[in-house]
Amino acid sequence: MPLRYTQRILDHLAHALYQPSSASDIARDMRIESDERAAFRDSIAQLVEEGKISQDEGGFISLPNFGDEVVGWFRLNARGFGFVRPETPYRDGDLFIPRGSVRDAVSGDKVRAEVIHQAWRGKAHKSRSEYVGRILEVLERGQDNFVGVLVKRKNTWLVKPDGKSLHHPVVIRDPHVKNAREGDKVVIELVHYPEDDYHAEGVITKVLGEAGKPDVETQAVIAAHGLRTEFPEETQSEARDAARLFEQDGADPLPDREDLTDMFIFTIDPPDAKDFDDAISIAYDEKDDEWTLGVHIADVSTFVTRDSALNQEGHARGNSVYLPRLVIPMLPETLSNGVCSLQEGVPRWTKSAFITFDYKGRVITQRFASTIIQSNKRLTYLEAQALIDGNQTEARKHARTEPNYSDELINQLRLCDQLAKILQKRRRRDGMIVLNLPEVELVFDDDGHVIDAVPEDDAYTHTIIEMFMVEANEAVARCFDSLNVPVLRRIHPDPVHGDLAELQMYGRAAGVKVPEQPTRHDLQRILDATRDTPAGRALHFAVLRTLSKATYSPAMIGHFALASDHYAHFTSPIRRYPDLALHRALQAYLDATDNGKNIPGGKKRRQLGRQIFDDTRTLDEGELIILGQHCTDTENEAEQAERELRDFLVMQFLKENHLGDEFTGVITGVTSSGVFVSIERFLVEGLARMRDLPQSPGRPDRWEVDESSGRFTARRSGASIGIGDIITVQIINIDLASRLLDLMITQFPEPSEGVSRAETQTRRKNRSEKSNSSRKGKRKGYKQGRRGKRNR
Repeated sequence: MPLRYTQRILDHLAHALYQPSSASDIARDMRIESDERAAFRDSIAQLVEEGKISQDEGGFISLPNFGDEVVGWFRLNARGFGFVRPETPYRDGDLFIPRGSVRDAVSGDKVRAEVIHQAWRGKAHKSRSEYVGRILEVLERGQDNFVGVLVKRKNTWLVKPDGKSLHHPVVIRDPHVKNAREGDKVVIELVHYPEDDYHAEGVITKVLGEAGKPDVETQAVIAAHGLRTEFPEETQSEARDAARLFEQDGADPLPDREDLTDMFIFTIDPPDAKDFDDAISIAYDEKDDEWTLGVHIADVSTFVTRDSALNQEGHARGNSVYLPRLVIPMLPETLSNGVCSLQEGVPRWTKSAFITFDYKGRVITQRFASTIIQSNKRLTYLEAQALIDGNQTEARKHARTEPNYSDELINQLRLCDQLAKILQKRRRRDGMIVLNLPEVELVFDDDGHVIDAVPEDDAYTHTIIEMFMVEANEAVARCFDSLNVPVLRRIHPDPVHGDLAELQMYGRAAGVKVPEQPTRHDLQRILDATRDTPAGRALHFAVLRTLSKATYSPAMIGHFALASDHYAHFTSPIRRYPDLALHRALQAYLDATDNGKNIPGGKKRRQLGRQIFDDTRTLDEGELIILGQHCTDTENEAEQAERELRDFLVMQFLKENHLGDEFTGVITGVTSSGVFVSIERFLVEGLARMRDLPQSPGRPDRWEVDESSGRFTARRSGASIGIGDIITVQIINIDLASRLLDLMITQFPEPSEGVSRAETQTRRKNRSEKSNSSRKGKRKGYKQGRRGKRNR
């Protein structure tokens, strides 16, 4: 069964707005090309046979109903109920677990639950059914260690847990075993999980130090997410041996490597970078109007072989983790910051991709080679941008090496600038999605406390490197596709059809027409047309919400946001394991082609593909599926840890310095609980609860969700707020342990920022007419709303 369709079909059917449809209608909604329809129908048939989807006598397709039991992941609410997200999706969505049926499960646990079918007759005299569940057992704990603050309540010692996995304190019988004191941040292991009205019990396994100190909170996040910080001695030993061997012989010419030490090559990186894993070279043929880009990537796979302890540890970590003020590397720094880092003025082994483009940025040829390079210059982004702009005085302010700038360097930088703009124009023409969303960089004091936030620099050199790395990633993916050899791809599927329907709703609210079946070109045209308008922020957030998250998989799915048919991660093997795995496959290709010099065609090319596929350095599809899921999980864990620590440090600053103060914010979500708002200055998100929304003078107002626009509107005043609106909020409370920021909206957007005055008056009139509708109709709508919420 074609792997490229299975998850997309399931995601399409699982959307809350999906209605049972025929296979041809689903294919149309998913934009399946005519020459791919046969493979798509095979996928549908296989999913039906496996019981993952159902098809009725009329040919209408849907997800199956719940069976007697469900296995999935549990999410616990602070009020005692929860939901099970099934590992295989069902028509009814997540399974609701009422209070009292949770047993000892906590958020993140994999559980087995009984499905209970309830039926009753409602007031409208129409039968209605609903599923609820009861957890039978916990199959797998989602978290082994928890962290929190040790407190004493009368004669009882408790740990108030961080995060949202545990909602109630944990009883500690003997806190003095580890010499813990009240107010310490500690790591605990549960000996009894919470059940019904009984608190969890735990033992302290490690004392981290005084809660609130940045270094202590950093260690707490590391412990809570199970991040690996120490390298085993065997791993360290292998890294030292590899470095020692390279220092002895690495600079010598090698017959199996192309010598590029005389080529002008340079790096552009952040000012605090130590692991330089990519370098670039460029040449322009004025006669033929052609560009040749060289992307040179640290040859990590030569040092980290598949059967080594280094590989085992790198695989377990999956990626480097970038926390505020701390990097946890995937590989020992002897390699990542040493012999694998493309430092200025020293020879380094690399894998090089050479791509030739025509004057429109279209690929003409590409080749690959194992190489040896010697970087001529290490630049920072702002330094390189200043040199392109002709301001050497400004460049010197941002230099991290001797600020010696040759004419050749400046000429190469300006060629890079020209080529990147050509490539960017081609990608925009192809439909690459470009969102205009703010980014900020935190400012810390010497102790690690946040003291401010500043906008990230917008130097075009960031785009230059991004464009070049994307081209190299695509080139390697195309190479293996032409050989029919599976590799681990970075996939980003098209948006789910139901999410596009929500985008159309936001478009209507902003006065922008979104086609029924928008292509990526349509989306980009809408983004460009609204980029500097009041409605632009709402549309950019809405498009972001429609985009799925990129993952790793061997499935032949392209990258929607990049408008790329073939995409794989190749350019960061120091910090991403998928890149390292791809480098090994590329080395098998280079060994079989005399370092990329002898590339056969026709029947011999098919033989080459089979030879590479049979090489032990190349993983088969089953191994790639497992590796892709693992690397996706480690990437998600790293992102959650970074976001959690960042939020804590920002909220700590706000609690100590700005409680009660007002800030400009942008609405990022609207739910029945209230409005999510991101504070613009710090990009930290809080919730303005429904009960705290502004009221009309003299009497309470009633806020409702307008289904036609997805906006909150007040029945009496007609005030309206929705995603993307810029508002003023006041910070009313901060719970650091739970990372919860409570806000109150103090100033609404002007009508021109959200909806027009005329539209507001029309909605008021519509609500008035709606209020005169029958009670029966209102009850029906309420039931439909509850069911929809449960499905989401």
